[in-house]
Amino acid sequence: MKKKYVHPLALFLLLLTSYLCLEGCSTKGKFIKDPFEDYVSDALFFRTVGKGEDADMSRAKSKALHNGKVEIARSANSVCQMVILDYLEQIGKNTDLSLREQYISVSTESVSRSLVNVETEEVIYSKDKKGLHTCYAKIKVEKSNVFDTFAGNMKEKDDLNASILKQAIDKVVTTVNKGKP
Repeated sequence: MKKKYVHPLALFLLLLTSYLCLEGCSTKGKFIKDPFEDYVSDALFFRTVGKGEDADMSRAKSKALHNGKVEIARSANSVCQMVILDYLEQIGKNTDLSLREQYISVSTESVSRSLVNVETEEVIYSKDKKGLHTCYAKIKVEKSNVFDTFAGNMKEKDDLNASILKQAIDKVVTTVNKGKP
C-alpha cells in the first residue's frame, strides 16, 4: 500500500487560509469601534459613545443618544457626589446624612438640566445581514456647563458657603482631570 503525502506548499496554503479566515472573523466587530477608542472625557468635556440597535435606523440613533446621555449622567453625577462629600467634609458636616441626601438630590437635578446641552459630534451606522441597524453616537457635554448648573443650584441653599463649594469643585475637578490629556 502506497502512502499519500500532502505537498508542503498545499499544507502551508491551507494553514495560511485558515489563519486569515479566523483572524477576519475575530476582527469583524472592530471596524466600527476602532475610531471611538480614543473618545474619552478630558478637562473640558464629559464624553462617551452611545450605542443603539434596532430594526429602524432612527430608533437605533435615538437609543444610542439615550444610552450616551445616561452614561454621561452617571459620570457627571459621580463627580458631583465627590464634590458634595468634599464640601461636607470641609464644613464639618460629613456625618449629616440628611444634608448629604439633600445635596445629592440637587446634583442629580443639576446634571439632568445640563444634559439639555449635549452635543452630538458624529454618528455611524451599520446594518447586519438580518436588517438590524447598529448606531454609534459620539456625544459630549461641557464640564463647565455641568458644574455651573450644579453650583448655581447649590447656592440656592441657605446655609451654603459658596467659597468652600468653589474650592471643593476645583479640588475634585483637578483630581479627576489628573493624567488626562
